[in-house]
Amino acid sequence: MTTATLRWHIPAPMFLPWKTAEFLPPLATSATKHSKRITFTTATTYFFDVDCGGSAVPSDDGPSLGLAKTHTTLECHDIYSQVPMARPRRVRRYDHVERMLLLQHAGYSRKQVAMCCFEGIAIRKSRLASNEDAEIEPIKKRRLGYEDTVALPGVPKRRK
Repeated sequence: MTTATLRWHIPAPMFLPWKTAEFLPPLATSATKHSKRITFTTATTYFFDVDCGGSAVPSDDGPSLGLAKTHTTLECHDIYSQVPMARPRRVRRYDHVERMLLLQHAGYSRKQVAMCCFEGIAIRKSRLASNEDAEIEPIKKRRLGYEDTVALPGVPKRRK
């Protein structure tokens, strides 16, 4: 009995049962395409206490308000039992006195509220300084780039 061997110049094709035509998705979309919809039945609302700090520092004076690290209460509501609102509501902005009173009612002492105010002032000063640097920087680059690339008549080139 003799056996013959064949040498493939390319790797042998792999035929896996899950790669056959009946397991692959169809290439063309069907004419009766079904629309997919997602519906939600419940909404979960987490309630947090007021805390000092947070990611938003007010542009005017006063301390920044934030949320406590953990929620105090949790409520689940059935969405379909709620009456829809007629129009969207706006976010209310507090002035600095209201923010200070909210923090005092949350348990902060006057000294702690004052420290929050000083921290907010420092952040606002830092932001103003970085904004001024950002405005000055392109002007310097434009001037330097202009002097380096264009030779003005009658003006000697500046040495570096």
